[in-house]
Amino acid sequence: MTSRFKDIWCIAQEEKTRRESDKGSRQKISGNESHVFFMGSRAAGKTTLILRFLEREEVPKSTTGLEYTYGRKFRGADLAKDISHIWELGGGTFLSKLIEVPIIPDTINHVSIVIVIDLSKPEQLWDTIEILLKQVRQRLNEVLRSLQS
Repeated sequence: MTSRFKDIWCIAQEEKTRRESDKGSRQKISGNESHVFFMGSRAAGKTTLILRFLEREEVPKSTTGLEYTYGRKFRGADLAKDISHIWELGGGTFLSKLIEVPIIPDTINHVSIVIVIDLSKPEQLWDTIEILLKQVRQRLNEVLRSLQS
């Protein structure tokens, strides 16, 4: 049975093809935007990873909900700047319904999900992964359905 909805891999392939055809037709001056969504076990090191990625020397603080930050880098002599929108879901699986905020139709083509798991608590590992993956999958399906209509 064939699904009438495109899955995330089909959309990614179409986007890649579109970008490759755009490269030959015009010089790109503007930068790229990406959205990265960190979630996972409580106190697993999500904030530390984000701060290292952004090259910030701050003391990590506990995330209490859904936090947003961004990073910019200038690329090459054409002064194009790449922007990373970074979302972090704190609280483990407790606030997983907040996945609806960063995963929206406008970001679906360039969002990456990073699940960080605390390996020192193996009794919570599978529950955390299953709950978060279920919520992400459900939200992605909702967004893809809204794009189809």
